[in-house]
Amino acid sequence: MVVNLLAIAMNASAQNTSQDSRIKTSTDLVVVPVIVHKGGAHIAGLKKESFELLEDGKPVQIAVFDEVHAAPTNEMVRPAEGEFTNTRYGKDAQRLTVIAVDLVNTAPLDQLYLKQEIIKFLDEAPESDERYALVAMSTHGIRVLRDFTSDPKMIVAALRQKDMQPNGREAPGSTGSAVFDQTPCAASAGNCGSHGGNDQGWKELQLWVTLYQVQESIDVFRDWNQRLDTLSSLQQLAQWLSGVPGRKTLVWAGSGVQLYGGLTRVMAGRGPRRDYSTTDYSNAAQAMDENAYTFNMLSRANVAVYPMDARHGANTSFAVFDSSRTDAPIGQGAFSGQKGRVQNEDQEIIAMFQQIAASTGGKACFNRTDLSKCMSEFSSDSRDYYMLGFYVDKKTKPGWHTLNVKLDQKAEIRHRKGFEMAAPGKAQQTNDFQLALSSPLPYTDVQIRGRFTEVEGTTGKRRVRFALDLAPETISLGEQENALKLEIMALVRGVDGKEVANVSQRIDRKLEPAQVGLIRSEGIHYTNRLEVPAGSYGVWFAVRDGNSGQAGTVITKLTVP
Repeated sequence: MVVNLLAIAMNASAQNTSQDSRIKTSTDLVVVPVIVHKGGAHIAGLKKESFELLEDGKPVQIAVFDEVHAAPTNEMVRPAEGEFTNTRYGKDAQRLTVIAVDLVNTAPLDQLYLKQEIIKFLDEAPESDERYALVAMSTHGIRVLRDFTSDPKMIVAALRQKDMQPNGREAPGSTGSAVFDQTPCAASAGNCGSHGGNDQGWKELQLWVTLYQVQESIDVFRDWNQRLDTLSSLQQLAQWLSGVPGRKTLVWAGSGVQLYGGLTRVMAGRGPRRDYSTTDYSNAAQAMDENAYTFNMLSRANVAVYPMDARHGANTSFAVFDSSRTDAPIGQGAFSGQKGRVQNEDQEIIAMFQQIAASTGGKACFNRTDLSKCMSEFSSDSRDYYMLGFYVDKKTKPGWHTLNVKLDQKAEIRHRKGFEMAAPGKAQQTNDFQLALSSPLPYTDVQIRGRFTEVEGTTGKRRVRFALDLAPETISLGEQENALKLEIMALVRGVDGKEVANVSQRIDRKLEPAQVGLIRSEGIHYTNRLEVPAGSYGVWFAVRDGNSGQAGTVITKLTVP
């Protein structure tokens, strides 16, 4: 028996509105995957008593303890004929690795180097039950180049396809040749600074400074937008993997991005006043919030990030050579801050790698020329680990709380460094939900299984009826409130990507005890309909749980005769 959500909602129309969903901090389980190695190998057979788990420096009771040996991922959940679902695997921990090639921040030559090293690793990788997926992070969003497969040759083939060829744009941080070709020195009969102290030489120097300032403002705009594109992609990957059991590995392969979008610019007051989307990043603390939100989302999804620096050793001195002058680094006079800024930005990229790895329990690889070996090291982490968990009650203050794990013997221990107690605010939830409706990746926190049940009509717009089943373990009822708070949307897009139809409904309702028991045991059954003309479409079904802030989406095809 299942619950008909329309009946619970008293047949509320698809256009109705409800009160704002209230997010409450309540007793919750925090799980902490822990890697324990000695000599590069997993230490097996440890007991719960061997570990001490600390929250904000204080010991907590370990309520969940398990030694995890990732299950073979040969069996995937297959929907029945005519059904679609965002549930891929069963309840056992899986051994999954996503290789995300960052085309947003990586220069073409570095992209080629990455491909060579990843292919080298896959060619030499021993046969195992590990599944790999390959995605590209681009300025146009995430692209899935190859879904999960246990055959490394399939990933190699995807790496060599056309979409993965160098994108031909300039390397991040380069000024290009157009600016220098039109500088006062290049356009004048003078010899670029040989005028000495005369007025003409001073005017040309001022023009040079102005051109550099204009170029810097362009760089600021570009860098911040690249940073937002990068964080958006990482958030989508976290949502995709969140509902999959166990600890997942995300290899973030690229040239990296700065923590703040250029700390030296922010500190000097030359940073952007806005990030050109919704949030004011006029100071470094606010900029850090977006990074922390992304890190926390990955950590909460048990996704360990392994950044891999494609620059194989950045040469900051070479980066500040002025191509309009012979062998002259920009390190004197009006441009004395340029060399230091480039060095600081390089360190900021490395700091980003280190912080996202530490926050999620992964490991960074930088200043190395053997990236294929880095990937071998990453792969070994996903096989065996310990899962610790403790309950945080509602009295715990919202905000960031540190985690630390101690062991009664010497070993290498790696784990997530903390957790965020507060749920995202209403604006952030809205942004997350909108991103879900444009992402090619299914979000998996709320498990959905659905089907199209009937097509009515023969002319004009057809009425396509559908049904969605929501798994009971992924629906929150607000602890003591016994309130159902759901936002459900179906969005239809044509082959050109344009929206054709949509239907949405918000439910915010107190439940009777009998209804609570039924939902907790059987889940929710939801039915509605779409009105679309004949044709072939892509359909995004999305569900957001207003109590937990979690979302689920599933993407499927629809052909209407």
